[in-house]
Formats: sequence, C-alpha cells, structure tokens
Amino acid sequence: MTWHQDAGNADLMVRLRAALAGGGRVLVFLGAGVSYGAARIKSRQYFDNEKYRPWPPFDHPHSEWSSNDDGLPLPSWPWLVSRMHRELVHHSDSSEHESLAKFFLEEGPLDCAQLFRQTVGEANYREFLLAQFSIDRQPFIEVTQSHRALIELDLPLLFTTNYDELIELAYLQAGTPIRVSISEEQFIARRAEQPARHLVKLHGSIDQPATIVLTRNDYARARIERKEMLNHLRSEMAETSFLFVGFSLSDPNFGLLYDDIRMVYEMNVPASYTVQARRDPVKQRYLMSMDINTIWLDGWNQLPQFLSRLSPTFAEPETRTS
Repeated sequence: MTWHQDAGNADLMVRLRAALAGGGRVLVFLGAGVSYGAARIKSRQYFDNEKYRPWPPFDHPHSEWSSNDDGLPLPSWPWLVSRMHRELVHHSDSSEHESLAKFFLEEGPLDCAQLFRQTVGEANYREFLLAQFSIDRQPFIEVTQSHRALIELDLPLLFTTNYDELIELAYLQAGTPIRVSISEEQFIARRAEQPARHLVKLHGSIDQPATIVLTRNDYARARIERKEMLNHLRSEMAETSFLFVGFSLSDPNFGLLYDDIRMVYEMNVPASYTVQARRDPVKQRYLMSMDINTIWLDGWNQLPQFLSRLSPTFAEPETRTS
C-alpha cells in the first residue's frame, strides 16, 4: 500500500485539497528539507536518514557518531553545524580542539553558530555562508520537482526560513511573478501592495548575507527588528491553516509564536498540517499534542508527488487493465 492509499493520509489530503479549492487559504511554510534535494537530485531520500540521526553527528573523539556529510551545498542543520566545527578545528590551535569538541557536543546549534561567527570574523563567516547556500556558485544545483509542484498550487502567501533563492528561481523559470520580502521594510511595502503572490523570507536571503538569521544574537535581534513580519505570521497562524513542508517545527522564534497562539486560542485555531517522510508513532503522538495533523510519506522522494496531489484539479491516474 502506497502512502496516499493509507486511510489517514487520504482523509487529510481530501481536507487539504478542499481548503485549497476554497480560495487557497492554506499557507505553506518551507524548510530546509525542500532545498536539500536540489544539490542531490538522485539522493533526496538521504535527508530522512540524516535528519533522524542523534544530535550531534560530529566526527570528533567524544562522539560515537561520525557525520556522513557529503560536502555538498544546501546541507541539513546537523551537517551545517558540523561543518562549522570542522572549520574551527582547522583554524585553531590543537590545545583548543578538545574544548571545541566539548562545546559543539553540549551546546545547541544557535550557540555553535554564535561561537563560529565570533571566532572566524565577519568576512570569513559570510564566505562560509555563501559556500553553503549560494546557488550562483554551484551550476549543478537544480530547481526540484517539489519547487515546480509548489508553483502549480499558485499559493498567495509563502513563508520560509531558507536562505537560498531556489523558490524565487523556480518562479522565474516558470514565468510566474512573485514578490519577495527579506527585510522588515520590504515586508511592510509588499504587504501594502497586496501582491497576488508573496514570499516572506523570515531568516533573510543569501544574496544579502547581512540579513541571515543563524546565531543566537541574530534570533534575538530578529524578534525586535522583524516584529511586523513575525506579527503577521502570528495573525495568519490564528486564522489560517498551515502546511509545513521540509520544516522541523524546532525553530526557536517560530516555536514561541506557535505556542502563544495555541495557548491563547486553544481549539479555535485552524487545522495545520505537516508532511513527514518516516512514519514514527512516537513523533506522531507529539505532533498530535501540538494539534498538527501529519501526512506520512514512504520517503522524501515522494515529496513532489505529495505536492502534485494537493492540487484541487488532481485526478488519479487510470489503472490499466490487461
């Protein structure tokens, strides 16, 4: 039985398609899982394996886990932080290596990024980010089928924490205009324009490295400097169904907003959905406690198929009979 034949998945798909058909009031929140496959067209499935590895997957003497990092751009969060660790090891005195390993083992990713930025300096930090996320530097990176399927849904509003410009490139290649907000000022201007399609990049964009939100200081500053963007997200969450695609729901600022909404509005919040690649009964119970409906795929390679099936005009292929 395929993922879309599962009764629970099928019911949620019907509900999502109905919401989309009723005016498109399903807002999509894109995470790193969407972009990961652009540099790994034939190994998209691997994201699932890496995503569920115990944190942290650093290859240092104090960890039983060694990273299977492929070195390609658009890494998963664990790979990104692991790369920071290796950069610091390569550029530090050997007397600090054990302390660095201990720090990266014990502290969270925001703190690791904070230390990395402070240690390497602004110029090296920006160069590191560009090497990880700039699609202009990597001609082999391609817009994925998932990006193309998203465009077909013609959604009025998209939120993302991704730094790359793949979704913008996908719209450009499709000849479909979309307005993009990276900063607070841009967001206020775009909102006044009321564009037909609006992409809000909550954590900045790699073409403007100064806007990137990655370190602990960045997150704290974003809560002040991007207040209108976050308040708009808060109001949408209270009134509109969300679909989280390739997003782990673990982002600190998002978590604060989502928890506030659930506590204030309780059961009056519209249904939200997430798509996950590996069926996990424990995680499913957790997501249910967060009032999030989960559609479980057979693996991340089915993500484009999932998005295509969301279209209100989708029709099941006819079954051939001999």
